[in-house]
Amino acid sequence: MCHIFDRPPSRTARKRLFTFGLWRPARRRRHRPAAAPVRGNVRDTVCSSSDRSADRSADSRSLTIGWVNAFSVRNKADAISDTITDRQLDVLAIQETWHTASDDACLRLVTPEGYAIVDAARHTGPGGGVVVVFRQSMKCSRVPLPECTTFESICVRMTTATGPVIIMNMYRPGSANVSSRFYEELSTVLEALVVYACPVVVGGDFNIHVQDADDSDARRLADLLASFDMVQHVRCPTHRRGNTLDLVITPAQCQLDGVTVDPPGMLSDHSLVVCRLPVAVEPASVFEHQARSWRHVNRATLRRALEDSVLCRPVSPDADVDHLFDTYDAVLRDIADRLAPQHTIRRRRGHLAPWFDAECRSLKRECRRLERQYRRTYTAVDRRQCVDATRRRH
Repeated sequence: MCHIFDRPPSRTARKRLFTFGLWRPARRRRHRPAAAPVRGNVRDTVCSSSDRSADRSADSRSLTIGWVNAFSVRNKADAISDTITDRQLDVLAIQETWHTASDDACLRLVTPEGYAIVDAARHTGPGGGVVVVFRQSMKCSRVPLPECTTFESICVRMTTATGPVIIMNMYRPGSANVSSRFYEELSTVLEALVVYACPVVVGGDFNIHVQDADDSDARRLADLLASFDMVQHVRCPTHRRGNTLDLVITPAQCQLDGVTVDPPGMLSDHSLVVCRLPVAVEPASVFEHQARSWRHVNRATLRRALEDSVLCRPVSPDADVDHLFDTYDAVLRDIADRLAPQHTIRRRRGHLAPWFDAECRSLKRECRRLERQYRRTYTAVDRRQCVDATRRRH
């Protein structure tokens, strides 16, 4: 009689089991407390001013991202730096920094020890400016975006122990009316981000009253996000006048562990919004091993070295076997050390993914092929094929 346990579960089921830690090898099993109930794809937004460092230490497998409109960092650099360390933020995205250049002294003051910063200053007119402060233990690289005139933005790719995460920090000036061009440019940017097969988090000060269901701009923004299957997670007022202006947006399949909103007035007239993404932020373990670059060895040189060695000379009939083996080993090691000396290689130990089988590898290869094709043509047809392939993969 054949039982259902005679064959492994489907690829999707295996991936879910390992993702949520329901099934893992014995060496990786650890007691984990039961998670709080989740509604939708994010836990309830919490509006609080209490210190959340306990939450950060309780769940070490989360990337903690903060968002705040500083309204100039020049007069509050120490307060922002203390907030990063006190709240144990892995990333802080700041809007309206009012800095003028990358070597501005105020940027060094807001960056605590063990952190680094990337920035995009406003080159025309006062105000503006966006920066991203991040832990130096994570590798960070800038992601190029289409040029936009209706909002300022900076996009980075953070490499964590679980994999890459795309974070985009944007600021739309409230002094300018929301135009159709803004939605066109935002749509172009989102088209460039949705093709990434990794978590994408878009946030910042949009200066759109999303709490007002009758606001035409709020409805248009919601329709735009729905067309990309993206979700806005902030449900509390983020400005001292009671408006929800600072947003955190992710694809619908990207789950957040929680969003907290501090009362406005602690750093500026905007709230500090903190969200937690369930990815491991601890640096991946690195191991070393010795290797030789055999592919760079010239075959003719190797042949001459062997012919000139004692290994190609006649052997005496009464030679000792142990001596012959020792000579063979010593000569070959000497030739290898001369032609291909050993060197140390450092490798990151990848995270466990037993569900990643040949089918997963084939789907990933197809997604990458369609992504490269879309980045060459930027046509609507290639974009749709790339998005559909990515969704089938996940």
